[in-house]
Amino acid sequence: MHDLFTNWLGQLGLLVVVAIIFWGLKRVFKRHWPKTLLLIDFWPPLLIIFTHYLTLQATESSIVPYEMLSLMIMGIGLTLLEVLQRGEILYGRFFRLYWRATDLVTILVYLIAFGCFVLAKVGP
Repeated sequence: MHDLFTNWLGQLGLLVVVAIIFWGLKRVFKRHWPKTLLLIDFWPPLLIIFTHYLTLQATESSIVPYEMLSLMIMGIGLTLLEVLQRGEILYGRFFRLYWRATDLVTILVYLIAFGCFVLAKVGP
């Protein structure tokens, strides 16, 4: 199991397995499955763990604390944005917006970590 997290090929394989399980559950529970729940909504916890291992291998330090700090600051910013634009915070709308933004940030940080990992292995 340790190789699934530390090896980039194992990480991508685990994401594929999660996608297959997701599509299977969505097909089985077609009538009771929430329509707004997407595949990438399940990825952020895995991508944060994968980013940790990739950055440890590439730079001997992890970027995950900075990623978590940026997610917290983004949450505060989205809260202020909702209050200033709408005058109220609708929890369902806010959490959906925050989680989708988290999806994008974690995917972007993972791709950057993967690029750094590749450069560290290929470089001098």
